[in-house]
Amino acid sequence: MTEDGDDLLSGIDAGFEHESTWEVGAFEPQTIADGVAVSSTPELIGCMEGTVRDGVTPLLPDGYRIVGVRIECDHRAPTPAGEEVTVSIEVEETDATDDRLVSTATVADERGTVATGRMHHAVVDRASFADRVERRFDRG
Repeated sequence: MTEDGDDLLSGIDAGFEHESTWEVGAFEPQTIADGVAVSSTPELIGCMEGTVRDGVTPLLPDGYRIVGVRIECDHRAPTPAGEEVTVSIEVEETDATDDRLVSTATVADERGTVATGRMHHAVVDRASFADRVERRFDRG
């Protein structure tokens, strides 16, 4: 809820979907087996998180963002660096009381499903969150 008591998630309903395409290895591929460059689990998680962020953030009130608080990921198949993956997310549930949402993700390449995930996010006031981070690491 905002300070005025407005529901931060009023623009996001369960069932909301968003999709994006990412190039494997654009961030940093995992290299295994003497130089075989493939998608890494952290990279795929980043693609899932980015897809949720890109889909949900425009629906939030100005100044609010989402931050990840939990993720479950099953990485099922390798995708070579340079190939594209499509990430499809769906908001599974929203909780206006705690300003949280849960979404699922499927990552697929041209051969099929590469990974699936379930992510929990909290909605935060960006300025307050930045202040909190600064105070937590204030070494002065």
